[in-house]
Amino acid sequence: MDKVETILHPVRLRIIQQLLDGQATTAKQLAGQLKDIAQATLYRQLDILVKAEVLAVTEERQIRGAVEKTYELNGAAAVLTNDEVMELTKEDHLKYFMFFAVHLTKSFEEYLDNGPVDLERDGVGYRQLALHLDDEEFDGLLTDLRGVFAKYIKYEPTEERTKRVISTVIIPEAERGKADE
Repeated sequence: MDKVETILHPVRLRIIQQLLDGQATTAKQLAGQLKDIAQATLYRQLDILVKAEVLAVTEERQIRGAVEKTYELNGAAAVLTNDEVMELTKEDHLKYFMFFAVHLTKSFEEYLDNGPVDLERDGVGYRQLALHLDDEEFDGLLTDLRGVFAKYIKYEPTEERTKRVISTVIIPEAERGKADE
């Protein structure tokens, strides 16, 4: 199984997303967060991620005759390179993007189901913004965004902090822009 297929599998990607905050977790904790995934499936997918070195087992404890493993994300192994992504077919890209969109929709539905909705209080939003940038300006925007994310990604979870997931999609409309010129 190649790295792209390992990481972008729907269940494995959801497991990886649960570990993005850098915190170690057990299969039992993951099962509590991913309630719709059968326990046998969860353990099978965790095993695949460990064998692929995307996850590392950082602790093993004996609990009532069973071994409880603690998992952490190997961040470097969970990143796809441009070369790896370039090998995907159009159909692969569409399949993985549709999974991303479905997961995003499911996450938003869970937010809506979780009590009174107050987008402003909760810092929730969804919008599109069109920017007209040349390649150098666009590179500057990406550099700025990376700097902002780097500043905040190092914050550890605490009782006072709420985990917020930020998803980005950038799609150029280059052909339309060139046709208008």
